[in-house]
Amino acid sequence: MAPASRPDPRSMQWQTNGELDRNDLDELVRALRVVESPSHSNELCRLGRKHEQVS
Repeated sequence: MAPASRPDPRSMQWQTNGELDRNDLDELVRALRVVESPSHSNELCRLGRKHEQVS
């Protein structure tokens, strides 16, 4: 992943309930899945889907 496309933690938006904005969360999960092992990537994917169900 090119450095320019990595999420910048300083520019991430937070909701009033303390949750990370959905778009920023998606970007972060995508970036992490690229560098994590397959088992961690699967867990990230599962947690992303779980968050969608709760939202």
